[in-house]
Amino acid sequence: MSAPARVALLTLSVCASLLAPPAQAGGAGAPRPSVVGCRPGYVRPNFATLNRELAQARAIWAAQGLTRYRYEVRQVAAPVLLSATQVMVRDGAVVALNLLPGEAGQPNPLARLTVEGRFDSLAQTLRYQATLPCPEVRIRYDPALGFPVYLYSGQGDGGVADGFGEWTVSGFTPLP
Repeated sequence: MSAPARVALLTLSVCASLLAPPAQAGGAGAPRPSVVGCRPGYVRPNFATLNRELAQARAIWAAQGLTRYRYEVRQVAAPVLLSATQVMVRDGAVVALNLLPGEAGQPNPLARLTVEGRFDSLAQTLRYQATLPCPEVRIRYDPALGFPVYLYSGQGDGGVADGFGEWTVSGFTPLP
């Protein structure tokens, strides 16, 4: 065997050994599971119901015909707590983001959404979460106007509480 062939074979052997599961203490234990199961008591969300509620809320919102409004959003994109921000929408487009009194830093860049944008984001979240083994999703809508007022999206896998997202909309005010 030539020297380059031996080097290539040795390189492949080393790479293959790095991909193998680690040995257990004592050398004979079972491999650790690669997926953490759902936490005890976990109940999978009913995505058919969540999607039906989303469609109903969109219809209620569309019936309002509102294109000029403002609202406040408080948001966590774990592990980050974003600055509470007021969003101003005119003619169906976000025209301003302002920090709420008492907040420091910059307005939340993830807040730059119209209500229609929030609905689109919810639909995307539901599509994504439905593919996961232990999804957690909670959504609430304003009963009179239909706009979304709350989202929690995370995992019910009993793992680290990192990577969840949550936002709350309040102070919704139609503008003239």
